[in-house]
Amino acid sequence: MCVPGQSPVTGLPLGAAMWPAPLSAAAAVAMAQDALSWLAAANDLTAAERAECLRGLERVESVHTAAQSAVLSAFSVAGDCEDDGHGSARSWLKWQTQVTGAAAAGAIGWMRRLKEHRALSDALAIGRVSSSWARQICDWSDKLPEAARGDADVIMLAAADGGAELADLADLAEEVRQRTAVPDQDGDDNGFADRSVRLDFHYRGAGKVDGDLTPQCAAALQAVLDALGKKAGSEDIRSQRQRDHDALEEAWR
Repeated sequence: MCVPGQSPVTGLPLGAAMWPAPLSAAAAVAMAQDALSWLAAANDLTAAERAECLRGLERVESVHTAAQSAVLSAFSVAGDCEDDGHGSARSWLKWQTQVTGAAAAGAIGWMRRLKEHRALSDALAIGRVSSSWARQICDWSDKLPEAARGDADVIMLAAADGGAELADLADLAEEVRQRTAVPDQDGDDNGFADRSVRLDFHYRGAGKVDGDLTPQCAAALQAVLDALGKKAGSEDIRSQRQRDHDALEEAWR
């Protein structure tokens, strides 16, 4: 767990590390902004420095997610948005920080998500896991019975620490889901007997898929789409359905 006044990198008090401890929240934000501005202007880094910088920046992104969520949570609980005439934290973010409605909703989503996933919140706060992997672990964990989610988060984080890839975590999440599944009370086989997939070919080899998937198959397919169907960046203009198609093709290849 990240301790205020302690470096998440060295574990030492900030004053004992290579940089002084900030004296206020404003000073901490200014230090972070100055450091990132320095990196944005750096143009004489070696190949090894660039590689390590990119690894480190991903950890910084994780810590940023945890810090923003923690501050936003306190901001929301205290109703601080009302001081500026806003009725919600989402509205305040949109107008006071000049972000889009989607970005504001994303920040609120992380705030709520990390309230329910304390192990992942702590892991993000020290850069132990990337934000994108944390989001995926949360999504898998949320499909489990509520009593099993905390332990599942810890198990998947430990697996990631041990070198597990995202596909390995997907398999682990499915194993946990099967072990914690509530027994069927009405004798239904969850559609297993009715499972089917139909592939029809059309003009020039184009195809159309239709089917009825069991819960296990649907969960596995969703894990593939989630893992491989993410936007490739701001220049990626594909729709969600197009990204899902491309994710499925990549998985098959």
